[in-house]
Amino acid sequence: MMVSVFGGMAGALNPNSPEAEEHAARYYGLVRSMKTDCARIAANTGFREKNIWRVKDHIFYEEHELYDGEVGRFESSYYMARSWQRLIEGKSIEERDIILLNHEFLESMFMAEGLSAFSAHRKAETFYNYSITLKGG
Repeated sequence: MMVSVFGGMAGALNPNSPEAEEHAARYYGLVRSMKTDCARIAANTGFREKNIWRVKDHIFYEEHELYDGEVGRFESSYYMARSWQRLIEGKSIEERDIILLNHEFLESMFMAEGLSAFSAHRKAETFYNYSITLKGG
């Protein structure tokens, strides 16, 4: 890990940096072109492949009414991009990566029942809180 002289992470390793945002946006585009990622994630996690496809559609393809009232895809996330990469590779899968899959699957189910993205996210967090796993990097 690269650490700056100011005590924080530097470059693309800093999830709040422009480089990390750019990396996440590029990786999301790459994921949208992948054809075998869901099968690999299913094999690496024991989740059903059709459920991984649902999560992938929800995160990377579908347009939703977003928090600001606009309709579009979810904003890319450096942390989620890294989770997806670890899940595909099957190496160093972290607990947060499994929580992500469960959270996004549940969130997609709540949205299918008619909840807004914000309400579905909040409700899914009561079961699988991915955000809290990110506190500490």
